[in-house]
Amino acid sequence: MDFLPLVLALTLPLLLGSLWLGLLVPRSVAGRVPLVLGNGLLLGLVLVPMLMRTLDFIGAGLSFRASASLTAVLVLLACLAHILWKKNRRGDATSSGEISSLTSKQKLIFAVFVALLALHVITLGLEILGRPLFPWDATMHWATKARVWYETGSIAPFVDNETWLELGGEGVFTDRHADYPITTPLLQVWINSAVGRWDESLMNLPWLMCLLGLGGAFYGQVRTAGISQTVAIIFTYMLMSMPLLNTHVALAGYADLFLGASYCTALMAFYNWSVTRQAWQGAIALIFAFACTLIKNEGFFWLLTFIPALLVVLLPGRKALITIFVALLCLLLLLFLFPRDLDVAGHSLNQLKLNFSPAALAGIATSIWVHGNWHLLGYLLVCLVPLGLASSKAVADKTLGVITALAAATVLFLFLFTSTRYSYGAMRLTAVGRISLHLAPGMLFLVTLFAAALLSREKLKAPQSM
Repeated sequence: MDFLPLVLALTLPLLLGSLWLGLLVPRSVAGRVPLVLGNGLLLGLVLVPMLMRTLDFIGAGLSFRASASLTAVLVLLACLAHILWKKNRRGDATSSGEISSLTSKQKLIFAVFVALLALHVITLGLEILGRPLFPWDATMHWATKARVWYETGSIAPFVDNETWLELGGEGVFTDRHADYPITTPLLQVWINSAVGRWDESLMNLPWLMCLLGLGGAFYGQVRTAGISQTVAIIFTYMLMSMPLLNTHVALAGYADLFLGASYCTALMAFYNWSVTRQAWQGAIALIFAFACTLIKNEGFFWLLTFIPALLVVLLPGRKALITIFVALLCLLLLLFLFPRDLDVAGHSLNQLKLNFSPAALAGIATSIWVHGNWHLLGYLLVCLVPLGLASSKAVADKTLGVITALAAATVLFLFLFTSTRYSYGAMRLTAVGRISLHLAPGMLFLVTLFAAALLSREKLKAPQSM
């Protein structure tokens, strides 16, 4: 009896995001279908919780019937907009088929990797369906809210432990991170309210959907960047088969996968916007950059990494460097003058306990270059980024914005794990891997750009050497 509502709950976010996003993306874009479906699915996974919050705010609670009805209305409006859009833009060119232009050998390679991806997704889905809620943070930080809100049918307030004790627990609840954004637990409420019971396996299916959305968005943006189908599908497989990323799907319940997907999606759209200045790419970059703040507190800091990237893209080189240098000096001054007890995105200087811990560097290096968390991503970064930058000034200029964003994110990452109380997470090899997930998909996108540039350069050289 719960099969059809479950299918509806899994389908509506895809339809909501992809249909509205499809209005922005031109039909002539290479890789348009996976790009729209992937980005659309990720967008839907953010929009549905926002609709749930809106309904709860006006007093409708968290009823699946109400939230699904509102989502369906928006889907129908998007369908109507598509009908009107097609009437007004009949002459638009459409992109050629993704497969038809490939040689027989390329089609075979493409089919093999698609089959591997399908097998990968199926096995992860079976793992989710056969396993109840398991990870520590999932039970301590996220699903606590989901369980309370599912049982009460509304977004009951969560407060810190001290406030909960002062109020005697009257009308409020508490957990270890009462101030975390609520997008992730609302997705769990969405699934459970659809099936009409608290199901600790089915409610983890949004993590599989997030993986699918990330894979589609990655392939589509790589194709939009002008990279061939075979290279795009191979690197998409590398992304979707990353061991630690897959762990966060199979052992669902953490919010880090959603944050990594949002940041990567924003980064990819930002890159293509910086090259083409297409407004729809800029819109996608903005949407997902700000979506990061709706998933975890750390998302606010990843959002800030786009500021120096924008400066590099929009200003001449020297002006950009001077502006960034001045901004860094102001930031250092702010660290000394900033009130130490004032929270910014869930963190204060007092809580961070600033203190450099050089031993944390060994833990970071072990997580990235020794453990099998990210395949060979760490080595690919070290090898391909310098080679790619040295290979062509045009490639270096195109990638300067995305490199700046990732460099800023890396500085923040290193600061967190070497100069704050979170350094123990690097020394104990715990949180460092989880936070790496926020950046790893974006890092692989950069690697893909450089790998494709180097491969195309070799193809151009080959006929000359014969």
